[in-house]
Amino acid sequence: MSTETSLRYIDSDGHILEPPTELPQYAPTKYRDRIWHIETDEAGEEWLLYNDVRMRANGLSAAGVAGASDEDRARAFRGEMRYTETRPAAWNAKARLGDMDQDHIDIAVLYPTMLLGLQSVRDVDFAEAQARAYNDWCSDHVMQGEGRLFGAGAVPSMHDPADIARVAAEIRRVAELPGMVSVFMRPNPAVDWRPFNDPVYDPIWQAASDTGLPIALHPFLAPDLPGACIGLRLARPRNQDGSYADDFDPNRIIDTQEQLAHPAQRPSVLFTQAIANPVDVMSCIAYLLAGGVCERFPGAKFIFLEANGGWLVPWRERLDHHCRKFQWEVPDLSMLPSEYMRRQCWISFDPDEAMLRTTAESPLVGAERIIWASDYPHPDAKFPGVTEELAEALDGLAFEQKRQITSESAVALYGIG
Repeated sequence: MSTETSLRYIDSDGHILEPPTELPQYAPTKYRDRIWHIETDEAGEEWLLYNDVRMRANGLSAAGVAGASDEDRARAFRGEMRYTETRPAAWNAKARLGDMDQDHIDIAVLYPTMLLGLQSVRDVDFAEAQARAYNDWCSDHVMQGEGRLFGAGAVPSMHDPADIARVAAEIRRVAELPGMVSVFMRPNPAVDWRPFNDPVYDPIWQAASDTGLPIALHPFLAPDLPGACIGLRLARPRNQDGSYADDFDPNRIIDTQEQLAHPAQRPSVLFTQAIANPVDVMSCIAYLLAGGVCERFPGAKFIFLEANGGWLVPWRERLDHHCRKFQWEVPDLSMLPSEYMRRQCWISFDPDEAMLRTTAESPLVGAERIIWASDYPHPDAKFPGVTEELAEALDGLAFEQKRQITSESAVALYGIG
């Protein structure tokens, strides 16, 4: 089925591959050697330098193989493709517009790739410098997009209540940067396992409410923060024969820096993403909606990304049911969780999800709360052809429902278009 020519397509969660060399120039001199960048040695080998880790950059190229041939994808996953051989549109704004034209995409909101894991960095001073450098570069990057590109800002890491003020301050700063329309956080109880309805996070929600900048809850594949990867013991490393290590300490958080330096300690990406992404997002939805955050901060906007969405209707139904049956647990709520969802929350669907139509037709969610994501240029992105795939998933919906999902929900959420 071809796309309907009268529909516009706004990609609400595309990605950037971090630019090979540009970020350090946006950072204070004292941090430039540690800021994310690629260096090439005399032999032509590319190396990632990030927060005092130096590693071959070829292993990162698999993140940018959308549209690549089967042969090139295989080379990337074998670590035989240079980072700078990946699709230029991954970090070049003008090239990105050409790829968007191929897929009939009018506008794209861009999130990073490796820096999705920034919040696990233990050195909060460096994390703040890295977030600011990325955000300033991203603002300049999207301003080259002829009004068709917008950016999502990073926030510093937070491991202690004292770190929250830095996060809130960066949200307020990002709101003033041209072309930046959201900030992202991970859906993890980063501060000592405290869930998101703990008052410790209130300055973040207040900053979002005051600025109108949506908070995007975007998972990351690493077992480096409190959450499902750690709690469900998904981080156990495997031996070369496929067995799991016996000396695994389930309570030790393996931060991103350590995983970069010691690849053998990385868990199975299949299980961390398949299990932890939806579990972490479902958990933060429960605490934000049923836990009173949306009640206390009605002006805050929340986006739930990259965890699929077909489970949302039964999850809303369950939370509504429990709030009715256990009213004494939620005495301060004036509405049901599904009503908060319909007031100030949005969820992203992959274009090929079978439950997209059902969720759009449900009174607990509705088409106006659904956005869609290409995930370009990541390896699971369909390119070209993503909007044709989305059109097939929307088949059977009314035209206005299709229009909400393809563009107008994103217009209302991000204030663009």
